Amino acid sequence: MKKSLKVFCIFNKVVNNKLMLTVITLILLIILSLLFISKTEADSSKDYEKSFITIEIDNGDTLSSIAEEYAISPSNYKDYIEEVKLINNLKDDNIHYGCYLLIPVYN
Repeated sequence: MKKSLKVFCIFNKVVNNKLMLTVITLILLIILSLLFISKTEADSSKDYEKSFITIEIDNGDTLSSIAEEYAISPSNYKDYIEEVKLINNLKDDNIHYGCYLLIPVYN
Protein backbone atom coordinates (compact mmCIF):
# COMPACT_ATOMS: atom_id res chain seq x y z
CA MET A 1 0.00 0.00 0.00
CA LYS A 2 2.80 2.38 0.71
CA LYS A 3 4.09 1.99 -2.84
CA SER A 4 0.70 2.85 -4.40
CA LEU A 5 0.40 5.85 -2.08
CA LYS A 6 3.84 7.01 -3.19
CA VAL A 7 2.87 6.67 -6.89
CA PHE A 8 -0.34 8.58 -6.20
CA CYS A 9 1.61 11.40 -4.51
CA ILE A 10 4.02 11.65 -7.44
CA PHE A 11 1.10 11.66 -9.89
CA ASN A 12 -0.62 14.34 -7.83
CA LYS A 13 2.53 16.52 -7.87
CA VAL A 14 2.84 16.19 -11.65
CA VAL A 15 -0.79 17.18 -12.14
CA ASN A 16 -0.42 20.10 -9.71
CA ASN A 17 2.77 21.23 -11.47
CA LYS A 18 1.06 21.18 -14.87
CA LEU A 19 -1.88 23.10 -13.46
CA MET A 20 0.44 25.63 -11.83
CA LEU A 21 2.41 26.04 -15.07
CA THR A 22 -0.82 26.63 -16.99
CA VAL A 23 -2.01 29.21 -14.49
CA ILE A 24 1.33 31.05 -14.54
CA THR A 25 1.35 31.04 -18.34
CA LEU A 26 -2.16 32.50 -18.47
CA ILE A 27 -1.26 35.20 -15.95
CA LEU A 28 1.83 36.15 -17.97
CA LEU A 29 -0.21 36.32 -21.19
CA ILE A 30 -2.77 38.58 -19.53
CA ILE A 31 -0.05 40.88 -18.17
CA LEU A 32 1.67 41.09 -21.57
CA SER A 33 -1.65 41.81 -23.29
CA LEU A 34 -2.43 44.61 -20.85
CA LEU A 35 1.01 46.12 -21.35
CA PHE A 36 0.58 46.03 -25.13
CA ILE A 37 -2.88 47.60 -24.95
CA SER A 38 -1.74 50.39 -22.62
CA LYS A 39 1.27 51.12 -24.87
CA THR A 40 -1.01 51.34 -27.91
CA GLU A 41 -3.41 53.66 -26.10
CA ALA A 42 -0.53 55.82 -24.87
CA ASP A 43 0.78 56.26 -28.42
CA SER A 44 -2.62 57.23 -29.79
CA SER A 45 -3.27 59.74 -27.02
CA LYS A 46 -0.28 61.97 -27.76
CA ASP A 47 -1.03 65.65 -27.47
CA TYR A 48 -0.74 67.54 -30.74
CA GLU A 49 -0.83 71.26 -31.24
CA LYS A 50 -3.40 72.19 -33.87
CA SER A 51 -2.99 75.13 -36.22
CA PHE A 52 -4.65 75.99 -39.52
CA ILE A 53 -3.36 76.74 -42.99
CA THR A 54 -5.05 77.61 -46.25
CA ILE A 55 -4.21 75.54 -49.29
CA GLU A 56 -5.15 75.97 -52.93
CA ILE A 57 -6.67 72.87 -54.44
CA ASP A 58 -4.51 71.54 -57.27
CA ASN A 59 -5.76 69.56 -60.23
CA GLY A 60 -6.34 65.97 -59.08
CA ASP A 61 -6.50 66.78 -55.37
CA THR A 62 -9.10 64.97 -53.31
CA LEU A 63 -9.98 65.13 -49.64
CA SER A 64 -8.34 61.72 -49.32
CA SER A 65 -5.05 62.91 -50.86
CA ILE A 66 -5.10 65.97 -48.59
CA ALA A 67 -5.72 63.70 -45.58
CA GLU A 68 -2.79 61.49 -46.64
CA GLU A 69 -0.56 64.56 -46.62
CA TYR A 70 -1.76 66.34 -43.47
CA ALA A 71 -3.50 63.81 -41.16
CA ILE A 72 -1.60 62.38 -38.21
CA SER A 73 -1.87 58.74 -39.34
CA PRO A 74 -3.82 56.55 -41.78
CA SER A 75 -6.19 55.56 -38.97
CA ASN A 76 -7.20 59.23 -38.70
CA TYR A 77 -7.94 59.85 -42.42
CA LYS A 78 -11.72 59.49 -42.13
CA ASP A 79 -11.92 61.78 -39.08
CA TYR A 80 -9.58 64.28 -40.71
CA ILE A 81 -11.72 64.42 -43.86
CA GLU A 82 -14.85 64.97 -41.76
CA GLU A 83 -13.09 67.77 -39.88
CA VAL A 84 -12.05 69.47 -43.16
CA LYS A 85 -15.60 69.18 -44.47
CA LEU A 86 -16.99 70.69 -41.26
CA ILE A 87 -14.50 73.59 -41.20
CA ASN A 88 -15.15 74.44 -44.85
CA ASN A 89 -18.91 73.81 -44.74
CA LEU A 90 -18.70 71.10 -47.43
CA LYS A 91 -21.77 68.95 -47.90
CA ASP A 92 -19.91 66.17 -49.72
CA ASP A 93 -16.40 65.13 -50.74
CA ASN A 94 -16.31 67.22 -53.94
CA ILE A 95 -13.60 69.89 -54.10
CA HIS A 96 -12.66 71.98 -57.11
CA TYR A 97 -9.38 73.00 -58.69
CA GLY A 98 -8.36 76.57 -57.87
CA CYS A 99 -10.54 76.86 -54.75
CA TYR A 100 -9.06 77.19 -51.27
CA LEU A 101 -9.51 75.06 -48.18
CA LEU A 102 -8.78 75.88 -44.57
CA ILE A 103 -7.23 72.74 -43.14
CA PRO A 104 -5.99 71.73 -39.69
CA VAL A 105 -2.31 70.90 -39.24
CA TYR A 106 -1.18 68.90 -36.20
CA ASN A 107 2.32 69.29 -34.77
